[in-house]
Amino acid sequence: MFRALIIVYSPKENLLLAVEHTTPYWLPCPIFDGSVAIVQHGLAEQREEGTDDWGVRWASIDARSGPFPIEHPLKSVDQIDDYPMPGPDEKTLKGTLRHIEERDRFLVAGDNGWGLFERAWLLVGMNRLFRWSMTCPEAVERLVERIALVKIRLTELLIEEADVEMIMYGDDWGTEKGLFFSPEWWRRFIYPWQKRLYEAAKRRGVLVYQHSDGRVEQIIPDLLEIGVDILNIQRECNDWGRIYSEYGDRVTLWGGVSARTLDVGSPSDIAREVYECAEMGRDGGIVLAPGHALKYPRENIEAMRQAWLKYGFYRQV
Repeated sequence: MFRALIIVYSPKENLLLAVEHTTPYWLPCPIFDGSVAIVQHGLAEQREEGTDDWGVRWASIDARSGPFPIEHPLKSVDQIDDYPMPGPDEKTLKGTLRHIEERDRFLVAGDNGWGLFERAWLLVGMNRLFRWSMTCPEAVERLVERIALVKIRLTELLIEEADVEMIMYGDDWGTEKGLFFSPEWWRRFIYPWQKRLYEAAKRRGVLVYQHSDGRVEQIIPDLLEIGVDILNIQRECNDWGRIYSEYGDRVTLWGGVSARTLDVGSPSDIAREVYECAEMGRDGGIVLAPGHALKYPRENIEAMRQAWLKYGFYRQV
């Protein structure tokens, strides 16, 4: 049935139906239906070993979760104004798809990389960032501004050079129990420039996708206010049912099969989560995906695919 549907309706068209909160032909699932292709900017946001383009030093410690930052270059507020931020225009985009004839079959997305909060603490160190936000908040505001100006230019380049149709922003704002900070902290230091990031995409007619780990429900109204279209947030610590019921006509939820389930769950656990997402997504507003990009057992990804084929198809053609 999937092959018959795909001939009549492209994966991109089907995905856009869901994002527009219209009943799709099938539950969009980029890892299986190929509905999204991702272009990456040229800045090195991290390294397996060594220093990234922002000056942060990394080392590989855990093969399953990737490298960890081991040295933060900004150690004094006096460094903020003169710190050499990377130049986006000097880099080449990776995987530009402008000339690929098949791009009408998939949505081309631009990955903007590490977000404002993440990049700030990577440059400064988590403890130092929060300490500075209390002792010299204007310096932290300036730091976030300087990071945001680089990120805004990356958005512009992804749109100008690769003609992307969606910008993927990522920033981890929470733990399993709640935000790393108070909502008021986020609204002071992150919100103003997060808004500018979204505006850089929205004024060019490009969809805004936001990833965050952790429980971030407290700031969903803020994200909606500044124009988020798609939220990739973890189902295991955010109440997808309540969020979909309350905001489902204004935002699309992306994910739905938790990292924990894909990592250590049984095939029946995986099938249950896929089924629940498929039922929720009948009227659009859901894109099925793993809750986080990790290296999962191959058999668990196959169990997810089989459950998607079983439960994720809605309309005949």
